[in-house]
Amino acid sequence: MGSMGKHRYLRFGLLLLALLLAGGLSWRGVGAGASPSGLSPVDPQGEGVSSLVSFHVETITIPTYPYKGCLETRTNGPYTYRWLDWSCYYALSPHPSPKEYTLLVMENDYLRVTVLPELGGRVYQMIFKPTGHNELYQNPVIKPTHWGPPEQGWWLAVGGIEWCLPVDEHGYEWGKSWSWSVVTSTQGVTLTVRDTDATDRLRARIDLFLPADRAVLAVTPHLENPTDSAISYKYWTNGMLAPGGANTVGADLRFVFGADQVTVHSSGDFAAGKVLDWPVHNGRDYSRLGNWNRWLGFFERPQAAADFAGVYDEAADEGIARVFPSDVVRGSKGFGMGWADPIDWREWTDDGSTYVEVHGGVAPTFWDVAQLPAGATLSWTEYWFPVTAIGTLSTATSEAALGVRLKGDLLHVGVHSTRARPAGESTLYVWDRTTCTTLGRWSLPAVDPATPFRATATVGGRSIDGLAIVYLDGAGNRLAAINLTDCLPPRARVDPLPPWVGTAGFTVTWSGEDIWTGVAAYDVQVRDGYEGAWAGWLTETVATSAVFTGVHGHTYFFRARARDGAGNQGAFTDEEWGQAFTTVLTETAPVLVTSRKVAAPRRFAPDQAVAHTVLVSNTGNLTAAARLTDTLPTELLLLTETLTATAGTPPVYDGTAIQWTGAVPPGAEVRVTYLLSPTTSTPMWVPLTNTVEIEGGLPGAIVRQAIVLQAYLTWLPVVIRGW
Repeated sequence: MGSMGKHRYLRFGLLLLALLLAGGLSWRGVGAGASPSGLSPVDPQGEGVSSLVSFHVETITIPTYPYKGCLETRTNGPYTYRWLDWSCYYALSPHPSPKEYTLLVMENDYLRVTVLPELGGRVYQMIFKPTGHNELYQNPVIKPTHWGPPEQGWWLAVGGIEWCLPVDEHGYEWGKSWSWSVVTSTQGVTLTVRDTDATDRLRARIDLFLPADRAVLAVTPHLENPTDSAISYKYWTNGMLAPGGANTVGADLRFVFGADQVTVHSSGDFAAGKVLDWPVHNGRDYSRLGNWNRWLGFFERPQAAADFAGVYDEAADEGIARVFPSDVVRGSKGFGMGWADPIDWREWTDDGSTYVEVHGGVAPTFWDVAQLPAGATLSWTEYWFPVTAIGTLSTATSEAALGVRLKGDLLHVGVHSTRARPAGESTLYVWDRTTCTTLGRWSLPAVDPATPFRATATVGGRSIDGLAIVYLDGAGNRLAAINLTDCLPPRARVDPLPPWVGTAGFTVTWSGEDIWTGVAAYDVQVRDGYEGAWAGWLTETVATSAVFTGVHGHTYFFRARARDGAGNQGAFTDEEWGQAFTTVLTETAPVLVTSRKVAAPRRFAPDQAVAHTVLVSNTGNLTAAARLTDTLPTELLLLTETLTATAGTPPVYDGTAIQWTGAVPPGAEVRVTYLLSPTTSTPMWVPLTNTVEIEGGLPGAIVRQAIVLQAYLTWLPVVIRGW
């Protein structure tokens, strides 16, 4: 294990030790046989567990109040729930005592996710290994509260992520024992929890998938109606959150929701149903917990406005994001205990810790009812994951999160990737939304969930609303974006052509790519001959092929550009041979137009020889009887022993020029190579030109040049002060 891995586990170990010393929680591992499903922590299909992902079962001891002896079973239609006799409970003078619970543990390199099947099949912890912090609230005691559905009259604020059905206010299933099963493979661990197998009521199955290579928990609820009639119901996923290492929330915690208005559900300061502007209402920013007075629960109005929500504690520089399909899961709710005058923490815990909630529901609010047809199943996948060290949370997808803050004229951007991405395989842009002027562009170094990226751009007085901040992968796919604007031009290219064609008319094809809005039109240019100028052939065409008519003996070069649906226009490329070329040969002929001359290095030191290569290339359909005359610059010395050719007669030097002749078959290439060395008379910083003339093919004698330059390497004096 590397030092980074050791430090991760050390931090986690210290966290557990602190809990044990505080008299709170304790763990002891149990064998595979203790699994209620009878499955061992290996792949049930016979494959071994990947070294990057694992599953096992432990036992956890949590101080628990003695509420179970005062429970009564009651019914609401086909549903049963447990009602707490509070007079019975208080008569016990209750205090907590240790109780053991089964703990199901999934782990990869980034996350340790645990589940409590006996307490509603809830996700209990989400420990981010790079920090060692549990980003979910974890109540140190199991203590009944007076909250919950009115007819039930109580609820356990255990912490974590719970599944709330079939009624609102946490539902009935949060305190029941859920069955579970697990499948592991090299791709990840899927832990499935189920509330019931009853066939006369709504039931829930939740798949919890921890990928081997990503710092996300994929949550897939399956709401099932096994009956022959439609069922009206309410379903909410409730995350109890306390990001950072303190297991509580601070004043600088921010709620992150997409709507510009919210509807109050309950509050100590506002009437139920009141509409508030979000995040700023009457001059107060309610996204910051420290600006609250008393408790507040609210729904995005009229429903979830984006496909993500979350919280971020800017003081702790940690948060948690929930990414979901808002067209299916339309409800998005936040709740907090208040700040200046909060609910007394003794209502739910014993240590003064507190938390906030982020809910996601099928219907927009608790007052709305969803309906599931007979025999139907509703399912979707959402992603919960920790976000750290990006300053704040502004947007999130399952691939990445962005944190954006504007301070004066400087825009601070943080990028959190949920998976490892190699250096150079993702790019961050900041654009002016109106003009698409690039204000910042970064090709990111290697990033992963433990290694975020932060950058700063000068934005010239623009507001965040006037900016597009876009994070893309190497193929141009959007990973995350704020004020998404298509400012990337499309790519276009002419498809390769054969070296020659035997008819005057031939078909040229091209293609383009624009990931966001698609290619709308193309411009295609042609150049007649190597020394010719580019000229327009087709403009604003939607076609992707056309017939071009040429003249025998002429070589034609082609290039294309495209425009997309947003109006972005790509640039023509400037390759020496265009993007494609061919020669019209209605009769046989050699073609030497692609012959060339290269020199390296182009900038050389006084003691450095320069390698020159002349490439005589025949792209025609007849063998060329080629001749070359290569005139050397007088300021450089030919090292005659280096003069070679890959075919033909040996090259000779007459004191001024190199001469070579030889046959070059169709499709072949001959190389003439040599070294030129500087002398004491070679000038500095003066371009030296080497010119070669090649004859024996179309389009007649051709001239190619190579230019080199002798340059000094200069070292500036270093002055060290203050030592």
